[in-house]
Amino acid sequence: MILYNVTVSLDPKVEKDWLQWVQEEHIPDMLATKKFISAQLVRINDDQQQPTGNYAVQYKAENQSQMDAYLKEDAARLRGKTAARFGDKVLAYRTFLELLNEQV
Repeated sequence: MILYNVTVSLDPKVEKDWLQWVQEEHIPDMLATKKFISAQLVRINDDQQQPTGNYAVQYKAENQSQMDAYLKEDAARLRGKTAARFGDKVLAYRTFLELLNEQV
């Protein structure tokens, strides 16, 4: 299992708009690619548990080939939609995590 983690830092002026957009448009667009089986949106808090204006969206892909297919076929288009809407008001940092063990 591969977790595609996108951490974003927002200009406070666009935070409310971005939160609505990411939940109503962007995450559904990502899942519509059929490369991911789920997504979760989390707010990042500081060490005092106060909201920071930073968020992470984690998308779960079944394997590396699904992740590679997303990067090749969909990433540029979907990243372009984000840039067109928010410009430099949203900064994103992407990491790829390999899930080795999950216990419930």
